[in-house]
Amino acid sequence: MIASERTPLGAALAVLLALVALTGPHSAALMAALMCLLSIMIGIGWPDLLELASPRGTRIVVAGTGVLAALLTLGTASTDAPLGSVVIACALGIFGAFAHQMVRRERDGLSASLTSTIAGVMLTGISATWVLAQAEATTGSEARMLAACGAGLAITLLITATGLPRLLRLALAVLASAGATAVLMPALTSATWPLGMLVGALLGVGAGGVHLLLGSVLVAKEPLPSLTVAAAPVATIGMVALLAARLLG
Repeated sequence: MIASERTPLGAALAVLLALVALTGPHSAALMAALMCLLSIMIGIGWPDLLELASPRGTRIVVAGTGVLAALLTLGTASTDAPLGSVVIACALGIFGAFAHQMVRRERDGLSASLTSTIAGVMLTGISATWVLAQAEATTGSEARMLAACGAGLAITLLITATGLPRLLRLALAVLASAGATAVLMPALTSATWPLGMLVGALLGVGAGGVHLLLGSVLVAKEPLPSLTVAAAPVATIGMVALLAARLLG
């Protein structure tokens, strides 16, 4: 999968996320399903992207952490400490990463494999913040705010996947995302345009930075690593969406 083919994949995932945010009573469950899908995509390509030894175990641990985090968060979103599910899932994922290295027969590249697997665990684990943000979006205005975040995210990923110089891509992505959300959020919600611009800028910096970082790896254009490069920015930026939802709420 070359860069031009990967461009619409990341943006399409962001658009799908925006549509899920508008699905009403079932939106939290659908968001959890989408985060499970993204976690599996990230897990499949993660060991190939970083050229890790023992890729099968890494795939299981990384993808499994994201799926577990999404399901736990969906079930505990109405409790007093909903973020605890994300912490628990990440802790279990870290334990799984150590256990995976302990049972490996081949002992080469242990440190690189362990640290990279833990990084993947944290990446997929925090994707569950999208589920929490969606579950807390109890009004139509809050749901539309998440949809606006998805639109800004799509614009960011379209720009960062172009052939422009890296720093220019990031700068344009931040400006475009900030501008788009500054227009969309006041039009769709009760948020003011400065808040929309701030959220959009954070989306551009976060998602654009992750996309450019992972996309700079030599094997990033290969089929399996491309799945990770496309899905990771969408999954990890849920923290910004959750912050925006709580500011708006």
